[in-house]
Amino acid sequence: MAHAEAAFSKLQGGHSDGVLCVDSNSDGSRIISGAEGVELCIWSSDCQLVHKLHSPDEDSACTSVCISKQNDNMFYAAIGTVVKVFDVRNMQSSVESFQFNEEEVNQIVLDEKEHYLAACDDTGEVKIISLQEKRLYKTLRRKHTNICATVCFRSKKPWEIFSGGMDCNLIHWDFSRPKTLNQFNMQELHDAPSELGAYMVNPPFVHHLSMSSDSHFLACALENGYISIFDSSKKNISEFCTLHAHTQGVSQVVFIGNTKLVTGGNDSVIRLWDLAKMHETESFEVQSTNGHAAPLHNRNSEITSHCCTGEIQHNSKINWLKCFTENGSHFLLVADQTNSITLMPIHV
Repeated sequence: MAHAEAAFSKLQGGHSDGVLCVDSNSDGSRIISGAEGVELCIWSSDCQLVHKLHSPDEDSACTSVCISKQNDNMFYAAIGTVVKVFDVRNMQSSVESFQFNEEEVNQIVLDEKEHYLAACDDTGEVKIISLQEKRLYKTLRRKHTNICATVCFRSKKPWEIFSGGMDCNLIHWDFSRPKTLNQFNMQELHDAPSELGAYMVNPPFVHHLSMSSDSHFLACALENGYISIFDSSKKNISEFCTLHAHTQGVSQVVFIGNTKLVTGGNDSVIRLWDLAKMHETESFEVQSTNGHAAPLHNRNSEITSHCCTGEIQHNSKINWLKCFTENGSHFLLVADQTNSITLMPIHV
């Protein structure tokens, strides 16, 4: 079911260039966005600009922002090679700065207990920062041979983390040792002839990762237009299926709860998914009951058809997606190549 954008709200008047990232607290009462030229904007739930921080002297960009779940007055921002910590009650300067990455940071994420922050960068490395001790805890290196674009802590497994990058690799780490637990090359996984030939024109770079709340699923956004779904319910993860719904690269995957998924891509389309509907497909039953998977072509197409529950045609390529829930209703923040952010209600 397609949706129009007419009733959607806009957060505008803050940024002068394309918005690269956006985050919110759990109910959307505080929204923070980042853009080129080191522009950081703080917004209220009614889409009003509360504060803007601009550092025109810095030849860089704010590529990722992350609000603390324990104290939503505090947030983290990746600016060039530095991760800065801010308190919204006093934005004159950062509270803390972590300069451990050698090249531009692409994403920062916090673990569940906010003991650690992970920052992945253009060198292909992931820096694990101890927030309690305010020091570099571990460096994950020598596995990505190109830019590391995304990183995601594993839910309910405090020492495990995933990273993905422009080498088409998904790496599963135990960062306490550090040790690689598993490695998946998306080109090898998707080496079979595609039923949608145009998808294979672009390599399956890993742009973004998201894990379901119960840690059962890991979703990977790929440049070839696929969304790779991994079963992460067991110790060793394995690819479960591939969703085919975007006609260009997928830039964002975001879980809402255990089975609801939102994806966005360079085709300016946002798609809504319910992975619980996989149980309704014949191919899922076949695999579950006798251990034999249905043919790859049929199985992925059937799961895609059953699980895709909605489509929203956006007006620009998607840079970042963030979901929050207010009074039982779900809302989606969309950062794109324009200088405004779209706020839309979604039904998942």
